[in-house]
Amino acid sequence: MEITITHNALEAQTTSALLLLFAPPASPEKLAAFNLSQPTLYLALIKTLAQRGDFHGKSRELLWLYPENMSAQRLLVGGLGREKEENKIDGPFLQRVVANAVAACRRLGVKEICVPLSGALLDHFDAARAAQLVVEAALLGNYQFAHYKTGADKNYSPIQTLTLLLDEAKHEAAATAGANAGKILGTWTCRARDWQNTPANHLSPTRFSEIAQEHARAIKLSCEVWEEDKIREQKMGALLGVAQGSTQPPRFVVLEKSAAEQQPTIVLVGKGVTFDSGGLAIKSLESMLEMKYDMSGAAVVLAAMCALAELEAPLRLIGLIPLVENMPSGTAQRPGDVVTACNGKTIEVADTDAEGRLILADALAYASRFKPEAVIDIATLTGAMAYVLGDTAAGLFSNETALAERIKQAALQTGERVWELPLYPEFTHQLESEIADIRNVASRRGAGASKGAAFLASFVEGYKWAHLDIAAMASSTKPTALTPKGGTGWGVRLLVEVCRQWGRQV
Repeated sequence: MEITITHNALEAQTTSALLLLFAPPASPEKLAAFNLSQPTLYLALIKTLAQRGDFHGKSRELLWLYPENMSAQRLLVGGLGREKEENKIDGPFLQRVVANAVAACRRLGVKEICVPLSGALLDHFDAARAAQLVVEAALLGNYQFAHYKTGADKNYSPIQTLTLLLDEAKHEAAATAGANAGKILGTWTCRARDWQNTPANHLSPTRFSEIAQEHARAIKLSCEVWEEDKIREQKMGALLGVAQGSTQPPRFVVLEKSAAEQQPTIVLVGKGVTFDSGGLAIKSLESMLEMKYDMSGAAVVLAAMCALAELEAPLRLIGLIPLVENMPSGTAQRPGDVVTACNGKTIEVADTDAEGRLILADALAYASRFKPEAVIDIATLTGAMAYVLGDTAAGLFSNETALAERIKQAALQTGERVWELPLYPEFTHQLESEIADIRNVASRRGAGASKGAAFLASFVEGYKWAHLDIAAMASSTKPTALTPKGGTGWGVRLLVEVCRQWGRQV
C-alpha cells in the first residue's frame, strides 16, 4: 500500500473515497464531523441525511454517498457510536473504525481512500499518533494471505493507496513520523501473520532460522543461529528432548539489537514449535489442524525485534527463539523420560504434548546471562487459556507488579488485551516430581494456564519476568475488522509498545 501525506483544501482533494467520521448529535441540526475542522459542502450534505433520518452516527454505521460535481468520487460516512454503546474514542476504537472503512472499500473494489486528519480527531490524538493509528489500521485491515493461491482471489481487492489529508502544514512533520511508525508496525505484524499461516512443510525450524537471518541482515540486527551441535554444547537437554522425534533438526536463534552502554537490556523469548503433533501423546486430527500456529510466539518475537530495530528504540534488545518440531517416532521422547535443562535442573516429562514449556525452559534459563532488566516470553502455551478468557484476551503472568503494569498500559494503547492471572505457590507444589526436580505437567487437573506459567517461573533466575499465553489469540476462525481468519500477528504491536515506552523512560 502506498501512503501519502498532503495538506490541501478538503473540497479540492481528488480521491476515489473520502472517509468522514461523525459522532451521533443531540439533534440532527448539531451534527459535527469528528475529522473535519471547517464547514464544507460535504458537511451540509450529510446534515441533510441526518435530518431525514438516513444517518444516525451509530457505531460501525457506514454509508456511501456519491456527490455530484465534487472532487471526491465517493464519500464514506462512518459513525462513532453513542456514549452508551462505546466507552470512549481511544486508539483501538479509532483503528476498528478505519479498518471497517477499509473493508468497505475492498468490497466495492475501491483502490484509494483519503482520511482527513483534522478537527476533533486532533483534539483526541496529536498528529503523529493519529497518523500512526490510521496507517497501522489500514495495513492490518488490508491483509490477506494468498501465497498458495494459483489464481486471483475474486473476493479480495486490496486498497493500493492511502492518503492522509492535513488542513495545516504545521502538522506535516509529525504526521510523517507517525505514518512511518504505523507503516513499520503494520508491515511487521502482517509479516508475522505470513509466517504463522505458512504450512509446516514450508516452514521447518531450519527455514524459520533462515528467514530470521535474512531479515536481520537487511535491517542490521545481529543474528546467530545455533545448530544441533551448538545446542548440545549449551546443554539444552529440554529443547533437544522435544526435537529428537523429528527428522527436522532443531535451531536456536539469538537476535540482538545493540545500544548505548547505559541503556537497559530487555529480552524477548518466543516459542517456536513449527508443528506440534503432541509427540507420543498424539493429538486428534482436529487439534493438529491448528498446530502450524504453535510457532506464533517465535513469529511475534522476530517481527517485534525487526520493528524495534527500524524504529531505533533506545534499548539493548535480545530475541531468543527456540525452534523445534514435535513428532512421534521411534526416537521420540517418552512419557516418564527425564531431561536436563541448561541450568542443570532436571525435568520429568510427564506429557510429551506439554513441549512448549520445555523449549522455553532452556531459553529462559539462558536469558539470565544477559543480565536483563526484564524478560518477556510469549507463547501458545496452554489450551486452557481458551477456557479461561476465550478469544478476548491473552493471559498475563509476572513475578513483578511494575512489569505487569507496564504490559497492561501498553495493551490499552494497542488494543491487544491482557488479563493478569495468579502464580500461587500451590501451582508450583503440584509440579513436584518423585524422580526429578520438576514435572512438566501438574499431578492434579485444573488451572492449566497458571501451572504452565508456574513451570516457566521455576527457570527464571535473577530478573523481572512476564509470560504472555496467547494460545487463544494467535489465530482466529472468524475474521474481524483488524484481524483476519488465520494467523493474527497478536502481540507484535504490544511488545513493541512495551519496549518503546521503556525506551522513552530511560
